[in-house]
Amino acid sequence: MHLIVSDIHGSYQGMELVMNAVKTFMPESIISAGDQCPDPMYSSFYSSLIAVRGNCDRFYEYMDTPFPPVSREMDIYGRHIAITHGDRLSSSDFDLKEGDIFISGHTHVPLLEKKNGIYFCNPGSPSRPRSSYGPTAAILDNDHIALISLMDMHVLKAINL
Repeated sequence: MHLIVSDIHGSYQGMELVMNAVKTFMPESIISAGDQCPDPMYSSFYSSLIAVRGNCDRFYEYMDTPFPPVSREMDIYGRHIAITHGDRLSSSDFDLKEGDIFISGHTHVPLLEKKNGIYFCNPGSPSRPRSSYGPTAAILDNDHIALISLMDMHVLKAINL
């Protein structure tokens, strides 16, 4: 299982919620769709992320962690995944095919949908949520993607892959 986060913005409260999700789900990896804005207190956490750069990340020093790229593409569970923050690139900037997953952030509004055979996931934000769901993240497993509440770790919405 993989934890998907975005738009932490260096918030201590947001980081505590994410760290609780890490303790709860014990993910293989943590994917971040940008705007980490890392704090030195959490430098080991930030250096372990599969991260992309958000529009606010340019204002922050990345300590010993390499400055993240604008986008990444990778395969997980045999599925092609494209990750970007969402402020510069969109799904049309990638060669996505049916069954692929597009992960983005930026809006702070969680989204999970399947459109034209492609899965779209925006995990929302643990620190500055802009929806009635409150602080959110997402989890990716072999057979589903789910949005979760970081307040109680309950599934808000899930889609089978």
